Amino acid sequence: MEAKVIIVTEVKSNKSENNVWMVAITGEEQGQAYCKSPYKAMRFAFLLKKQTGFHIEDASLKALSAEIAKEKVASAESEAEKPAEQEAQTEVRPKKQRKPRAKKAEAESQALAQVAEQKGLIAFL
Repeated sequence: MEAKVIIVTEVKSNKSENNVWMVAITGEEQGQAYCKSPYKAMRFAFLLKKQTGFHIEDASLKALSAEIAKEKVASAESEAEKPAEQEAQTEVRPKKQRKPRAKKAEAESQALAQVAEQKGLIAFL
């Protein structure tokens, strides 16, 4: 009887033209799962390894590592281009100024002083 191994392969998706990663255990039909990214496939493979105790195929690990490295390089290049585009698109907007509360309080105290004068009361301010 062969030892069961966790394999990870890249397959074409039925729903879109993108490729997805299939994580499966050899000899089991129910142990299949599909992941959109190689990083998630690697995480799932290590989760299966922890739960089942089976080994992950070396060729699968190498392929996943290479694909993750490609994605990191591509994302680093795209991030380097984004700040230059964002600087050109960003507009400098003037900050909105709030009215100071002192003017509002001053207007209220003047209104109170007028009411006090009308009633003949002495106001201490």
